Amino acid sequence: MEHIKLLTMHLVKLSLEMEMTEKKEIELFEDERLDDLLFDGLKIIQNKKLYCFSSDAVLLCNFVKAKKSDTIVDLCSGSGIVGILAQAKTGAKNLVLVEKQTKLADMCKRSLELNNLKNAMVLNEDIKNAPKILGQNKFDVVCANPPYYLQSEKKMSGNHEIDMAKFEIELDFDLLCSVASKLLKFGGKFFVVNDSSRIAELVCMLKKYQLEPKILEFCFPKADKHSNVVLIEATKNGKAGTKVFYKNI
Repeated sequence: MEHIKLLTMHLVKLSLEMEMTEKKEIELFEDERLDDLLFDGLKIIQNKKLYCFSSDAVLLCNFVKAKKSDTIVDLCSGSGIVGILAQAKTGAKNLVLVEKQTKLADMCKRSLELNNLKNAMVLNEDIKNAPKILGQNKFDVVCANPPYYLQSEKKMSGNHEIDMAKFEIELDFDLLCSVASKLLKFGGKFFVVNDSSRIAELVCMLKKYQLEPKILEFCFPKADKHSNVVLIEATKNGKAGTKVFYKNI
């Protein structure tokens, strides 16, 4: 019995040591915080003076589907939440986070290190350069949480980093869908979230670049309210035919 007790204590100690080596200590800079993603022990670095993720990002990462052998490319990745959680939940083999803003890209890199995610990388580039750098017609899954608003639609905050993430200052639906289509293989999947009021524009651009909308999921804050968020799954060179779902959030 004493031998079994000592062996158990040794295994517990070994398990704790392995856990400590797997999770690295990452330095947080001014205005940064560490947020728990409430899944598989994952954490993410955010900065209160930069764009911080909202519930829409969580909806998108739960919407993304991928196989174990797939590579996910997360465009407009921000702090990296969509790609990191989507890879963890689907078990996808590889992950590429594409983020133009250097500060956000650096936080993505440190979040990957913090969570010991070895099959993941960050590309600190404008998404228009992604197909040239990463290659065309080679990826299984692309996802994106792009800017929601036209510059004329709402008053900007005056914080350029935050406004870039929320408004179509440097990225619109045309560029987004063009890049997604170039990256994807034939039959590859594109998952995107946006404001429901812009569904017509987004669907038009998807179809322009041979991304056929296969699933539309409209999300509602309350049963008697109109949808404020739409999730779309599109297939490159897919056949026509769309399923529509509704979800209370």
